[in-house]
Amino acid sequence: MNFRSLFPLLAAIFVGLGSAWAAAIERASLPSVFFSLVAVESTALGVGLLSLRPWARLTEAWYPKWGDLRNGFLVAVFAWAGATLAARTFAGSGAFDANLLRIYLQAGPVGAHPSPAFVVGILAVAALEETVWRWLVPRALEAFVSTRISWVISALLFAAAHLPAAFVMAIQGTPNLLLPGAVLGLALLLGALAAATGRLAPGFVAHVFIDVALLGPFPLFQLGVD
Repeated sequence: MNFRSLFPLLAAIFVGLGSAWAAAIERASLPSVFFSLVAVESTALGVGLLSLRPWARLTEAWYPKWGDLRNGFLVAVFAWAGATLAARTFAGSGAFDANLLRIYLQAGPVGAHPSPAFVVGILAVAALEETVWRWLVPRALEAFVSTRISWVISALLFAAAHLPAAFVMAIQGTPNLLLPGAVLGLALLLGALAAATGRLAPGFVAHVFIDVALLGPFPLFQLGVD
C-alpha cells in the first residue's frame, strides 16, 4: 500500500484530531476554533499535494467561470432551505435543541454583521475543505472505486472525522451526533456538485454562502430552538 492510497485515511485523522481539539468547551467562541481547523486542513492539503501532485487539474478546477456565483448561490439556498426545514421539524426536541445550541456556542457569537476575522475564517476553511475533501480525497479514492462512489466515500470519511468532536461536545454523556450528521449532508451535496461540474469554484461559493447564512444573519436557533 503506497502513501497515495493512505491519504484519505490520513486526512480523516488530521481533521478528527483538529476538530476534537477545537470542540473543547474552553475554546468555545474563541478564534482558535477556526485557526485549528485551518491548521489541520492546511496540513492535509500539503500532504495531498505532495502525494497526489494534481497541479494542472487542480488549477483548472479552481479557475472561475461565468455562472459560478449563480450556481453556488442556488445550491446554498437549497441547503439553507433543507436545514431550515429540519430545524422546524425537530425544534422543541430537548436533545436536538441542546445539540444545536452547543454547536452554535462553539462557533461563537452570530449576528447580521459578522466580524472580518469571522469572514476570513469562513473563507479559509471553505477553500481548504473544498480542495481536500471534494478534490484530493476523491482523486485518491478513484484508484479503487468509480468517481461516483469516490465522492460518497469522501463525504462519509469527512463526517466520520467529526465523530471525535461529537464526543467532546457530548450533552450529559450523549455524543452530539447532530454535528457529523449535518457535516455528512453538506458534504454529500457539495461532493455531488463537484462531481457534476468537475470543478471546485461553485462548491466554494455555495460553502461560503451556507456558512455565512447559518452562522451569521440566519441562525437556525431563531426558528424556535430555545
